[in-house]
Amino acid sequence: MVHNMTSDQEESEIPVIDIGGFLNGNEDQKHQTAALVDRTNREIGFLLVTGHGIDRASIDGMFETSRGFFEGPSDTKLAVKAPAGEQQGYHGLGQSGLAAKEGKIAPPDIREYFMAGRLDLDDPYFHEGDAKNFYRPNRWPEGQDAFRKQTEAYYSEMERLSGKLMQLFGLALGAGEDFFADKIDRHFAILSSIYYPVQDVPPQPGQLRAGAHTDYGALTILAPSAAPGGLEVLDRQGNWRAVPYIRDAFVINIGDMMQRWTNERWTSNLHRVVNPPEGARQTGPRQSLAFFLHPNFDTLVSAIPGTVPDGTTPMQPPILAGAYMREKEEEIASGQPKAKTA
Repeated sequence: MVHNMTSDQEESEIPVIDIGGFLNGNEDQKHQTAALVDRTNREIGFLLVTGHGIDRASIDGMFETSRGFFEGPSDTKLAVKAPAGEQQGYHGLGQSGLAAKEGKIAPPDIREYFMAGRLDLDDPYFHEGDAKNFYRPNRWPEGQDAFRKQTEAYYSEMERLSGKLMQLFGLALGAGEDFFADKIDRHFAILSSIYYPVQDVPPQPGQLRAGAHTDYGALTILAPSAAPGGLEVLDRQGNWRAVPYIRDAFVINIGDMMQRWTNERWTSNLHRVVNPPEGARQTGPRQSLAFFLHPNFDTLVSAIPGTVPDGTTPMQPPILAGAYMREKEEEIASGQPKAKTA
């Protein structure tokens, strides 16, 4: 079902969808929810999801322990700094810019973040050949046992929820709830705890908390905090729309791989995190928890049957998920996004 919206939510064009009907309802409720998801992902690729079953205490606990880490000693953070080219670990303030993913030149983003990847790496699969480039051990800060425990628990919850969402997506695409099951069972998903500090110094011209970008993977599950300076998405008319904060809703957006999987039927949309208004720059930090679901590194991402009209060819050729991620990393390094090829 779709909740009744306030005028602000209507203006945002981002519906609030209760997925409880899919998770716990009958077949009619499942298909009704799937139809809403399909329509939303065709139009904007962003939705606000309630009825997901995640305890609010889990989200708040993750925010609290993460804030303790970010506001703690610099030495503790730097001890788990992620090496160049790796994700797992700490990424310092102003050391990267998401606009570069789109080939744009802009000042570095005003954020720092900690990334954790897959927790279970015992299977030899994760260490053989090219796989080791996508499945790396996590780095955990010394003396931060609560942070590690909370992060691992939250990762596991997002792992389960992302699996349910992919079942919903499979149904929405007419491919069946189990279509993605063997494509994500060895995923290389990343959880990013993001900290946007108080802006004691005004941003540089063109500098944002997070520059405009799309996400690379299958889907993203975002839990934002209620603080000034938030998420915006670019609509079909080329206008930036604020994504409203709803306390118990996750923001879900599809990524580039899902757009490719759906033969561009669904939209992987540009989004950004803006700075707080001038009068609110020093009211406090902002936090976000982003879970990026990436398929198995050796999953072939190709147009799903039924998404390619008769007599036409797919918009994009098939590509392995790992190869796609590497291609995007090379684009960032060169500053030149690769042209589409059919």
